[in-house]
Amino acid sequence: MAYELVWEPEGVVRRFSGSVSAAEFINSVERVQGDPRYDDMHYVINDFSAVPSVSFSDETFTELAVLHYGAFVSNPNCRVVFVTTDNMLAGMAHRILQHGPVISYQTEVFPTEAEARDWLASQPQLHLMSNVMGFRLD
Repeated sequence: MAYELVWEPEGVVRRFSGSVSAAEFINSVERVQGDPRYDDMHYVINDFSAVPSVSFSDETFTELAVLHYGAFVSNPNCRVVFVTTDNMLAGMAHRILQHGPVISYQTEVFPTEAEARDWLASQPQLHLMSNVMGFRLD
């Protein structure tokens, strides 16, 4: 497995290493979103700092956007952060997750985990109601 999940009280860190395939990345997203803790978490940190380069396509990030959109229904109070210095990965996150046709979670990219955590700590707590039952109070 090219990643490990580190569950924390408020969220999860996915630490990737070596060569990560698109299938492994999507599998890691599905594992986290399928976990019972997901509905109460406030962040996901995708740490790619130990990955020399990725070969994900726009289709991979479009699939990620769709998975986020579905998960947003049960937990709208989460933020997603990517830790990377890879310009291609950062560009896909900006282009597809922040500005694409399917936008849900607030997503940011930082070069270090420390900067990602500082940003998360500076954000106000979200208090959105889940839309699982077909209604939402925003």
